[in-house]
Amino acid sequence: MQVVGANKGGVVAVVEGLRGFVPFSQISTKSTAEELLDKEIPLKFVEVDEEQSRLVLSNSKAMAENQAQLGIGSVVLGTVQSLKPCGAFIDIGGINGPLHVSQISHDRVSDIATVLQPGDTLKVMILSHDRERGCVSLSTKKLEPTPGDMIRNPKLVFEKEEEMAQTFRQRIAQAEAMARADMLRFQPEVPIDSCYMGSNNSAFLQQVACL
Repeated sequence: MQVVGANKGGVVAVVEGLRGFVPFSQISTKSTAEELLDKEIPLKFVEVDEEQSRLVLSNSKAMAENQAQLGIGSVVLGTVQSLKPCGAFIDIGGINGPLHVSQISHDRVSDIATVLQPGDTLKVMILSHDRERGCVSLSTKKLEPTPGDMIRNPKLVFEKEEEMAQTFRQRIAQAEAMARADMLRFQPEVPIDSCYMGSNNSAFLQQVACL
């Protein structure tokens, strides 16, 4: 949804051919109206008045919904914003996440520009998500069917992304299940008889403590 204009109260965006108003109070970034002009930002309908032809939109609510869907192991569509020596920054619906050079491919990437360019659209996996800080870390390496595919055949990586992501999520679930089992195995047991030792008074207190 593209920002096409601005006024003192917010910006104007086009959504499915309709012009809508986005108040500054409903914009999650600190960007100025001039900086947002001609940019694509996620938006959500908050008020529709057909009689007055009034359409009010929210970037903040759209961002909150986007973040709620960013579960570890999920795959999202992103756009390369910039390249750095350590990797690339990917825009995933208004959130800029780092794609570290070590997470691009299993094979060594000596020059990021040979694999990615600003403006490229690609699919990335969410490796971690800090909801409080609004930070994510991303990977395409986890989506490779075979090591090096992201360098040699990125189209295949994006065709197989859901299959590879499902395998990754299954491994995460298995690891979590094993961790829970280990915790239960090493959790100390409280002897049942200890709840009934001593006088009637102390026995009652000990029973409460065991609940």
